[in-house]
Amino acid sequence: MNSPKPPNRRADNRLDICLKVEVTYEDGSSAVFCTRNMSTTGLFLDKGENELPETGSILHVQVCPDQGIADAPRVRAEVTRKTAEGIGVIFLSP
Repeated sequence: MNSPKPPNRRADNRLDICLKVEVTYEDGSSAVFCTRNMSTTGLFLDKGENELPETGSILHVQVCPDQGIADAPRVRAEVTRKTAEGIGVIFLSP
């Protein structure tokens, strides 16, 4: 017997999309991740070969130029969820 799925507590719908994004950490180092999904309030980034920052870390995310989005904004974000598969981040006000 299957137990019912818990209700989705997210306020915004997610879009499954794979985009390469550059993540810049507070110490200035950076890594490239692929998004799993995104919404107007945040992203989930697949781990790939990257080390994952801790929950509560502040970072900046920007879609890589080779993804066809000219002048993509660099967005400040906070890691709100960390799993073996990747991290969830929420966008912060500038």
